[in-house]
Amino acid sequence: MPFPSETKSADRPEFIFIGEHPAIDFANTRVVDHGDPMELFRSWADVVRWLSQAKLVTSESMELPATAGTRALESVLELRQAWEKVLAELVSGGKVSEAFLERLNGFLALDTFHEILHRDGKKGFRVVRSSSHLQGERLALNLVAHQIAGFLAEANLSYVHRCANTTSCVLYFYDTTKNHRRQWCSVATCGNRHKVAQFRKRQIHAKK
Repeated sequence: MPFPSETKSADRPEFIFIGEHPAIDFANTRVVDHGDPMELFRSWADVVRWLSQAKLVTSESMELPATAGTRALESVLELRQAWEKVLAELVSGGKVSEAFLERLNGFLALDTFHEILHRDGKKGFRVVRSSSHLQGERLALNLVAHQIAGFLAEANLSYVHRCANTTSCVLYFYDTTKNHRRQWCSVATCGNRHKVAQFRKRQIHAKK
């Protein structure tokens, strides 16, 4: 899928948000461009920028020294790799492993919070959760783990699919369409490429 090649700068990859959930979009930060694997998380700054674009973090401090940033990036990539394997299992009809659940729960346990009851108008009330006290690597892992956990708990996992263009695309999506017949990461790219290929095949057969 050619999204990454359209980036404005080689140092600032363009992220892809077609998964219909941040947990799926997180997996889609590793792509294939013209047949070659392409990593969109090349630095800790890329991770921070993705979290911001995914609207998972706003004012929290995510800055890290160079050495700590390298270690944090490796931790995020390891979580993504494990999550990619889970998605592949789900697409093939498998289940989420206990090992992954244990890893996910470990990241969720990093944070502690409390809830406060606030007045909402003259007669109403609302429960407000306190802000996270985590920063940097621990905050990133906790935020992503929270999205993955929420997705696994709430989504219909039979609607998790990989793009039908399995020869040159590795993107996943959660099918939220009404008839649940979505096939492509993007109709404008992989879907259109498939139509063009099918048309050419018909042209070749017609000439024989």
